[in-house]
Amino acid sequence: MRDAVGISGWKNFVPLFRSLKVPSFRRTSLSIIGVQLLLWAAMWAATDRWWVYPLLWWLPWMTQWRVINRLRAIAEHGGLEASADRRVTTHNVRQGWVARFWFVPYNTGWHLAHHVDMGVPWRNLPRFHAELERAGYVTEGITYPSYRALWKALASS
Repeated sequence: MRDAVGISGWKNFVPLFRSLKVPSFRRTSLSIIGVQLLLWAAMWAATDRWWVYPLLWWLPWMTQWRVINRLRAIAEHGGLEASADRRVTTHNVRQGWVARFWFVPYNTGWHLAHHVDMGVPWRNLPRFHAELERAGYVTEGITYPSYRALWKALASS
């Protein structure tokens, strides 16, 4: 709930301005703030409406993105244990097109493959995952059919 209403976002936003007081962080903070102000100015100039940036970029980043990111983090590692076997440290979920577009872009849904070899570029993760399946490393027994099925299983355990 605190993600959805912006509490978590605010906790991450405020330190950006506080860090302006710390000389070693000032340059980075000013760069981030400067880019965001340029984006705001560009959107304002393009639409002639000052509120487009805060409504369509900043507010979703403070709320919606936080919820999606937390759900994704739970889907990746929620309820698991530390182990050398990556199959028990990372969930494996089938990737539908809606999930790939909205929830786990840039092939982050192939998270088990990512943890097996973090050096594989994101664009090659689906092929690497398919190879892990062919090799028998990834099986149906450890694969959830969807994110909804995963969250349902996590909620019931």
